[in-house]
Amino acid sequence: MPEALKGIVKGAAGMLLSAAVPAAGGEAWYIPGWLRSAEPESGAWKSFKGAVGAEQVRFWSWDGDRIWSRSAANADATAQVLANELAALPPERRANLTLVGHSLGARMLGRALARIGARGMKVRQGVLLAPAVRNDDPELRGLGAGSELPVIIVVNPQDVVLKYVYAVAGGEHGHALGADGPATPIANVQIYSVPADITQTTILDDSWGRSEVIKRISNHHASFYFAELGHILRGAPSAKPQVRVLQDRVNVEAKVMDAGIWWDVLDEVQGWKLERHVLTGHCRILNPEKRRVAWGSEKNMRQSFATIRTQKSSNSLLR
Repeated sequence: MPEALKGIVKGAAGMLLSAAVPAAGGEAWYIPGWLRSAEPESGAWKSFKGAVGAEQVRFWSWDGDRIWSRSAANADATAQVLANELAALPPERRANLTLVGHSLGARMLGRALARIGARGMKVRQGVLLAPAVRNDDPELRGLGAGSELPVIIVVNPQDVVLKYVYAVAGGEHGHALGADGPATPIANVQIYSVPADITQTTILDDSWGRSEVIKRISNHHASFYFAELGHILRGAPSAKPQVRVLQDRVNVEAKVMDAGIWWDVLDEVQGWKLERHVLTGHCRILNPEKRRVAWGSEKNMRQSFATIRTQKSSNSLLR
């Protein structure tokens, strides 16, 4: 292998390891998501403690058990409360503290990290699971500054709540960070994507999620993300992560049935195709199974396809 290529592989592997240091022996707080904010839910709380392995754990409650719009506004307002509490901690305690947020809790945590980072303060590590916030939110560009280790963001491109409910009815006119990943790379942040079979391989409690259909529809549940986080923190993230595809227009995935005669292929990588309609000029992205996974303007679809190419190239180098 050429020396330059060895350096790329070594650097990528080092980034994975640096983002995957267990929190054993330290302190960890969990900031829950929408409708789960008042008290610990037994399944998610157990999953959190099992994933982080910290000696001291805390459930950071907040007012998020209201209608979506009110809860989202409360999350944004409460981010300053969290930032102030973190800033007031002794530096040695912050240096040993891991923070994990899910959904709206991850939204709140991202803002708090950006704010303490702007003041020159850092916690040991921040972890955002399925963050319910726009993937181009300007404040979150600075969230990496508030964490000593790379901030871990765990996403699921097939998260039903984020992909459809948030994008269509969330009222923020954008796509979720927890589904698409960031619109552009963020400094000191490492993105991980859950595997497609996460709902099948994750065992929930006996009273919830017995039906695979229900589990797939409810795949925003924190326990699914904690399952992958546990692998990440042990240095063994999923070997088959889903490919993140930045969205433009709201897309309902479906297998294309046309013969492609009305489409020009603009780019292709490992079975993925970027195509442009010869009459309308709009573009679409097809996966290797010929399913349309995104569509929209040529500018946005070219940007999206570039992130796919990067992911596929990185996966090839690390195999």
